[in-house]
Amino acid sequence: MMFKGLSWTVMTGSVVMYSIVFLVVRYGMFLGGDATMQACPTLLMLTIPGALAALTSKESPLTVAVLGALLATPICLVIIHCYPEWCYDLVQELAFDTSAVFWCGSGALLVMLLRTIFWHSHNR
Repeated sequence: MMFKGLSWTVMTGSVVMYSIVFLVVRYGMFLGGDATMQACPTLLMLTIPGALAALTSKESPLTVAVLGALLATPICLVIIHCYPEWCYDLVQELAFDTSAVFWCGSGALLVMLLRTIFWHSHNR
């Protein structure tokens, strides 16, 4: 079963945390005053919700992080479109959203890697 080990409380927490960080990053880009979306190092902040989702879900950390990001992205897009000055072209928006989901998954993968390393070194 694909969704074995998913907890609704963990999933809800992942969606809320991702939404908050996503909107903070977008608001920070708006405050930057740049009319075009360029390289944004603040996207690395999106590793935090992925890492927290992975820390709270032991059986399927990557699934929880990515699924939470995918569920939260449409919610964030609806909120963003309430503020027209935050909106960008469709292609730029898709690129930003895809990279946001990628960085969220990367945070979960980092936690999984650290768990594996520390588990392996602890069992020697």
